[in-house]
Amino acid sequence: MKKNKLHNLMDFFNKIKSQQSINGAFLIAEDGNIYKGAIGEANLFTNRKLNVDTLFNLASVSKPITAIGIMLLAQDERLSFDDSIEKWIPELPYKGITVRNLLNHTSGLPDYLDLFAEHWDSDKIATNRDLLDLLIKYKPEKLFEPNERMEYGNTGYIILALIIEKVTGLKFEEYMRTHVFIPTGMKETKIYSGRIEGDELDNIAYGYVYDVYKGKYVLPVEFKESKFVAYLDGLTGDGGIYSSVEDLYKLDRALRNGQLLSDEILKEAYSPSSTKVNEVPMNYGFGWILQNEEKKGKAVWHSGGWPGYSTYFKRFIDEDIVIIFLRNKENDFDYEQAVLQTIEQILFEEPFNIPIAPELPKAIKLEANVLKKHVGEYKLDDSQDLAIKVTIIDESLFIEFPGSMKLELHATSSNEFFLRGLSITIKFEELDKQYFLTVHDQGEFQTAKRI
Repeated sequence: MKKNKLHNLMDFFNKIKSQQSINGAFLIAEDGNIYKGAIGEANLFTNRKLNVDTLFNLASVSKPITAIGIMLLAQDERLSFDDSIEKWIPELPYKGITVRNLLNHTSGLPDYLDLFAEHWDSDKIATNRDLLDLLIKYKPEKLFEPNERMEYGNTGYIILALIIEKVTGLKFEEYMRTHVFIPTGMKETKIYSGRIEGDELDNIAYGYVYDVYKGKYVLPVEFKESKFVAYLDGLTGDGGIYSSVEDLYKLDRALRNGQLLSDEILKEAYSPSSTKVNEVPMNYGFGWILQNEEKKGKAVWHSGGWPGYSTYFKRFIDEDIVIIFLRNKENDFDYEQAVLQTIEQILFEEPFNIPIAPELPKAIKLEANVLKKHVGEYKLDDSQDLAIKVTIIDESLFIEFPGSMKLELHATSSNEFFLRGLSITIKFEELDKQYFLTVHDQGEFQTAKRI
């Protein structure tokens, strides 16, 4: 790493630290030269500090790791990417889906968050088997036919974890520990649920969310909107892996050095899915989002988000540059994206500015009769076949965008709301006896009329 890059990175992180805006660990490497560190606390209540070995919930950065488990089985010819999942889980009530479809999000399987919200006893901790049982029992409708299009989701990666267990006869965590974590030197990495296992890891980073009503950081189970983390704590494959920046870098080295997977398998992993609909929201391979820019070359990456945690693992294949960033204290989404963008700009010697962390917004409580005025289905002006739904659940207002899960709206006035952690605001207005909502997202506006 050139001296000027290292100096700029050091200066950048010193300024970020002085803002007291980031609570997390980072590792940045170029050609094997590493800059790493940690800012803030792993436990806000005991003031235990973070370090580069601290374990974070990887959230969806678990997906490329789960995909590696499947690819190892394909490499050993114990399964095929084009196997029908009926071969391994015949009781699943969805036909024509392949392992490949699960890996690259072209299966059409419904996401599980709404399924658990509707049918699960929140006093119990759900496991992968519980998800399978709910799919069998309630048979929620597919989003689309296999390979029709690509839509990112979580259910498919839990099914992949179940397939690993079916093929190997081992528990998912045991297989991954034996065949991925130990061979790569990821000694601290674990597939873990404290609520099921009943023990506490010594070096874990607790995740904290910002309570917009109290104006302070709390554990997710202490805040209404994020309490679901408790009953979904036993789900793995799409998430549930705890690792450190040090261990993730060891995984990068193992993949780059051909220690785990052959060039042939990796080439397939880094190739985008092919669907009947040519336009896809992102190029996605086997557990990796794919990029290819003229100056920066090929890159594979993934990010993750779970209440209290935000994670990022990006590998520039042609340049041998790695960016790993793990955070355990909720922040503004756009600010975090600006931090990551600045790191990349420094590494590629582009002009950059130091982002300034915004103040997190506070919310007010509204009476139920005020919230009811906003309930309804709203048709988008520029997409008449798509609708935004606004509902009330347990005296709180929720919005559901097309193809998205329900998100809670938090009020700043009787008709103005925001989405926590996102730079998105919603305004409800009545004009000429018609009711509208306007979505304001980073300078862009979308209007929808209630029908």
